[in-house]
Amino acid sequence: MKQKISLVVIAFVGLFLLFYWMEDHPENISETNYWKEDWKSIGYNPPKADWCGTQEPKFAEDAMVFRKIPRGWNQTPLYTVTSTKNGKSISYEANYNVKNSFSELSVLKTKLIEKATPEIQKSYCLGESSPSLSLSEENGPTIEFSKDKQLFFGKKIGSDEGRVSVLVHEEIIAPYNYLIEKFRTPSTNFREKMYVSFNDGYLKELSFSGQILSVKAENRAKKNQYNVYVNDWSRTTGERIVLPPDIGNQWESVTKGLKVEFYTDEVGAPEFPEVSLTQNPEAVLDVVQSEGIKYRLSFYPLWETNSGKWRPVRRELVPYFSESITWIKEESFQNLVNAVMKVKNASRYERPNQKIQ
Repeated sequence: MKQKISLVVIAFVGLFLLFYWMEDHPENISETNYWKEDWKSIGYNPPKADWCGTQEPKFAEDAMVFRKIPRGWNQTPLYTVTSTKNGKSISYEANYNVKNSFSELSVLKTKLIEKATPEIQKSYCLGESSPSLSLSEENGPTIEFSKDKQLFFGKKIGSDEGRVSVLVHEEIIAPYNYLIEKFRTPSTNFREKMYVSFNDGYLKELSFSGQILSVKAENRAKKNQYNVYVNDWSRTTGERIVLPPDIGNQWESVTKGLKVEFYTDEVGAPEFPEVSLTQNPEAVLDVVQSEGIKYRLSFYPLWETNSGKWRPVRRELVPYFSESITWIKEESFQNLVNAVMKVKNASRYERPNQKIQ
């Protein structure tokens, strides 16, 4: 009996020491949500030259601001990225890196929360020189970023390779490394290179005007037995006709394949001239998605150089925002014109009398 009592006492003492040890080591607490917020803007600030953390591989050198633009209830928001270099701001549609950042920062997970001290900040290289992310619930032309919502990044936490030390207000936390690691790339890696991008739905309408052409087509796509959209393109200009599948799908395919070849500030880009947006574009392509997002691509006059033939493009997500100028190869533009010509000259397509497979 005495032996059983002794074992029970030893067990209680062991549990007490275990809980005591865990309290003394905050890095061993289970993962928790530091906050749950619906941020509308994220500001990235590069590290300063005197930061004592790891500078290799290099962080993005340009400050950036990401914006999330709501489109209404149950609608996919839009995202933009604005960079500032030499006092000049340029804005583009943002890609998955930015979308993921909003998701990761809206529910910020950490495995450590402790009071910041000068000693801890010094040991983890945390301070005003650190790379940082600022957060705001605003997304207008001017944004007020609160110092209380700024995350300063430092060294990794102990032996946990997946965590990084972060100073936020007067606390040290340990979120995942990927929050900051993605910023070890140029600012161009946060921009959407595909002119027309979407995850769900289908292209509902295409309209091209310019190059002595004016052509419009609409798509009444339906899902088949495999839950995949099957296109049904019709030309709506002139004589309304059903288009042969290969003709309508080619215009769609060429449109989806249009991508930015160069940004004006991209390293290695030709020395492109300034483009005045007050002049009328030579051609305009309007693209409407089934989700209701409308892209407008304006193509400006050709520019020829020893490096090739290039055409400036301005992308707008109507009516939400307009981008700065980008450049594509003239060959890509001509492929688009050729696809439009085929739609304009197409003959009526007689559908087979069968169900969609």
